[in-house]
Amino acid sequence: MAEKRNIVQELLDRNCLITPEAHEFLEDVDFEVINIDQLADLLKDEIVITVEKLQEVLSSFENNLAEGTLPNSEVAPPSSLPGKIVEKISTQESPVEKAKARIKEETPPSNFKPLGKKVPEKINIIHESTGKTTIKGTVSDFKKYFLSRYRQLRSILLRRGDISHSMAIRDLKNAKLDNGEQIAVIGIITDKRTLKNGGMLIDIEDPTGQLTLTISSKMEELVGKASTLLNDQVVGFFGQIYEDMFLVNDFIFPDIPMISAKKETKEPISVCFTSDLHIGSKEFLEDSFHEFLNFLNGWSDDPYQQTLASQVKYLIINGDLVEGIGVYPKQEDDLLITDIYEQYKYAAKLLSRVPKWIHILIVSGNHDACRLALPQPAISKDYAPDLWAMPNVTMLSNPSTVELHGKIFLLFHGNSFEDVAAMTPGLSINEPNGPMIYTLRFRHLAPTFGRRTSIVPSLKDELVIETVPDVYHTGHIHINSHTKYRGVECINSGTFQSQTDFMLSKNIHPTPGRVPILNLQTNKFIELVFYEGKEK
Repeated sequence: MAEKRNIVQELLDRNCLITPEAHEFLEDVDFEVINIDQLADLLKDEIVITVEKLQEVLSSFENNLAEGTLPNSEVAPPSSLPGKIVEKISTQESPVEKAKARIKEETPPSNFKPLGKKVPEKINIIHESTGKTTIKGTVSDFKKYFLSRYRQLRSILLRRGDISHSMAIRDLKNAKLDNGEQIAVIGIITDKRTLKNGGMLIDIEDPTGQLTLTISSKMEELVGKASTLLNDQVVGFFGQIYEDMFLVNDFIFPDIPMISAKKETKEPISVCFTSDLHIGSKEFLEDSFHEFLNFLNGWSDDPYQQTLASQVKYLIINGDLVEGIGVYPKQEDDLLITDIYEQYKYAAKLLSRVPKWIHILIVSGNHDACRLALPQPAISKDYAPDLWAMPNVTMLSNPSTVELHGKIFLLFHGNSFEDVAAMTPGLSINEPNGPMIYTLRFRHLAPTFGRRTSIVPSLKDELVIETVPDVYHTGHIHINSHTKYRGVECINSGTFQSQTDFMLSKNIHPTPGRVPILNLQTNKFIELVFYEGKEK
């Protein structure tokens, strides 16, 4: 008995990349009746071979066989094709119909009237750090970086008003203070340790000196509050001097002010949020992403969804557009596209389906082809020339702050969230709302230095949240979440990648295929689901 051919391996040997769904599809095909070289030749121009492309090619085989035009004596007549494959082809749309359903491009249905097409773009880039953080990394650079962090956050604290009377550490030592006199000091935390009696010591410094603060064990609530303090944070402390000790009775973070009045745009337009597509991964949910693209093009039988799609003016992709190369151990086992240039090329091909009236903002992430340390520059034109050439695409650094129609958006991939969640009691990596709120409270996107999150010691700390946003959009965690903090919309946009072995090892349970949408006129937030647990 002849050994069954490994058709997948034979196609791989001919440099054909195959999606997992196509792999499964091929298991039902009897390729003893089909010339594999001819099949590979028909598929040679495909970057990645999908189920739909296989169905189209197999259908052409069937048609050519029926017409007697296929010059291959080894190929059997149509009746010899496996019944299951014939059924798959015959019960689904024809290749032309399928192409119309998947590559609809700029031909939306006649009853689709996109409002976003009539509204001109209003994009103002407030903060973008590409090319602004190139340094040598000397000791002097680090000193300037932390001095910048201290001064920026101290300025924010002083604007609060309740700590405007703070003193420099050097002046504390020389001041004539009565025991029990209430004073305030602003410092950057250098160390924190818990005492055996339950109290706490906190070391801080400012440009003038160093000081050790004491929290009494009797102040249990304050000790618990202080457990959230991280090294390298800038914090305002209130207390009193007693026998040469600074006894803390409270402290405050820079925090953001309460936003009471919601900004509303005149135009009835919306923003779609997504991140972590990981194009090039075997777990990239391409079918679900095409369903999302179909939605943007107005191809929906649901009148409500058509209305939602008609209002979309912007699409924000907040980091990890592609899977990247060499990001984590044995990543090559998870790759469908092993060339970083081809990953971005295929990403551009997919995003070309986004209607031209929708402007796409692409932020870099830790899987993208750019420096890993924060702030990350925009994805390089050298790696993604096709994306840079698209007229409706803007490439941005991580983080970036942009204004869309009067609303301010803080876009941060979320690289530091693992550190913040791990070091802050009560936070979990599976609940992104926590790290989002805490980074707003700290007014810093990566408040602690020297952990897993790499940070460039630039002359100015580009990670300080100087401008209070209306919308704070993050990703990285692969889990959708939404909350409001002091009037700011906090959105973590999930992913279009199913769970990988690496995610499982980190106990991360993703929520793929969910796309948040925010209406800028009504401030209404909704979330659409394009993945129901399996691909088509």
